[in-house]
Amino acid sequence: MQPPTEPLVQTWGITKIFPGGVVANEDVSFAVWPGTLHAVIGENGAGKTTLMNVLYGRLTPDRGRILVRGEDVRIDSPARAIALGFGLVAQHTTLIPALSALDNVILGAEPCRGPVIDRRAARVRLDGLAARLGIQVDWQAPAGSLSVAARQKVEIVKALFRGASILILDEPTATLAPQEAEALFALLRSLVDSGATVLLVTHKLPEVMAHTDRVTVLRGGRVVGERITAQTYREDLLALMIGQRTGAPAALLGRPAEQPEDAEAPWQRGPLSERLAPPPPGAAPAVAPPPPALEVRDLSVAAPGGGAAVRSLALAVRPGEILGVAGVDGSGQRELAEAIVGLLPAAAGTIRLAGKDITRLPVMARRRLGVAFVPEDRLRQGLILDFTVAENFLLGRHRDPEHGGGLLLKPHLIWNAADRAIQDYRIRAAGPGALARTLSGGNQQKLVMARALSDEPVLLVALQPTRGLDVEAARFVHDSLRTAAQAGTAILLCSLDLDELLEVSHSIAVLYNGGLAGVLPRGRATQEQIGRLMLEGAR
Repeated sequence: MQPPTEPLVQTWGITKIFPGGVVANEDVSFAVWPGTLHAVIGENGAGKTTLMNVLYGRLTPDRGRILVRGEDVRIDSPARAIALGFGLVAQHTTLIPALSALDNVILGAEPCRGPVIDRRAARVRLDGLAARLGIQVDWQAPAGSLSVAARQKVEIVKALFRGASILILDEPTATLAPQEAEALFALLRSLVDSGATVLLVTHKLPEVMAHTDRVTVLRGGRVVGERITAQTYREDLLALMIGQRTGAPAALLGRPAEQPEDAEAPWQRGPLSERLAPPPPGAAPAVAPPPPALEVRDLSVAAPGGGAAVRSLALAVRPGEILGVAGVDGSGQRELAEAIVGLLPAAAGTIRLAGKDITRLPVMARRRLGVAFVPEDRLRQGLILDFTVAENFLLGRHRDPEHGGGLLLKPHLIWNAADRAIQDYRIRAAGPGALARTLSGGNQQKLVMARALSDEPVLLVALQPTRGLDVEAARFVHDSLRTAAQAGTAILLCSLDLDELLEVSHSIAVLYNGGLAGVLPRGRATQEQIGRLMLEGAR
């Protein structure tokens, strides 16, 4: 077969400016060759998603040209993009939970026999697609009952059912276990080998290096580099992504993090046999574990739709320890975190903080005893965007005596405390009076972290604390967690990012179907071990 002589998709000078003068894409020119798996990478805010939305017709560029198969085209709607052969698999599913997988696939593209939908013809075509790709899904099951990985496969089949030959995937492995991610890339490679073209938006450099053919790097809305993957290396791509800044997390580069002195809590250090054996005569006594700061026993939490989201779960976190909690999306991480801080009631079991039963206490009472929380959605749960930095820093603490006890607030004290937080956490803001909505995503998260850690809590529960953050902001969050742990705070870190858990945690608890599948010390855990527990539970 002759190699292609021209790109399948090409952009020239694409510029997109949002209201307020925010330049999301500036003079973006790049080319995607047919039959390739092409990555588009960059930090948060680099313009990746905006560019993909321009290609898919969700956004109209202010300037620039798009060529598809050598012809100038105007893509002014998703319908036009689909007609040109584009398909989009977004990071968050667009499937309707109550409809079957089959109905989701054919929705809007139903084969008909006269005025009636020909479901038999749809199923025959669907089965043919699935067989060719090696996809096994219960097509009659409601989409909401499927696993995240299965829903993603349905999204891919949905795009192919509409004739897509150019598939755009936005952060497709963000919520997948390692084995699921490998299976997804095997599927994408089979699509490419059969003639399709895949555009992959990601921030995971190991995936880029292992699975892609070409890569385009965006920074600040502009293209700063294009590479043939086999002819480049991770550090080169990272330097393009973040400029001349140094000290990227090892996990981003795909290599094991250097084990710091606190890689394990003192009572965890050394081989297990040595820790369990009695000390020899005259030896210094072993470091005994301190009493747990958090102790959860037989905890069950009801799921919103019925059943149990958390099932008879037991775990403990000691002062100075970071316990990571891994699991596929929907395994119970969110419900566990929200039950511990008091946002969800416990259906059964007990939650103890430094030995005190807090199972039935409200959120405010738990906070006063030393429970702090970093929610997963900083915009909806962590901040009020039209409040100032100072007002957001006060949220949940307005009844504290140092702020006036809830009767008469002391603005100068609040202002000074917020100003100290801005300095200590390097929050880029015009000052305590700046509105939270004027801060970047990373600085908004710094504000949430500053509020949570300002009172030196006994326990910090952090739920997906780096979701949507760029390299610099994520590193700052990790450093803040380590600093808090070194000061004695017990930390429960719930994350879907295994690289993050392996880099930051002392130990990793793995949830499966709401239960505890196992707890692994970080230094002895591998992604494969964790992924197997995430997908299969304890055997």
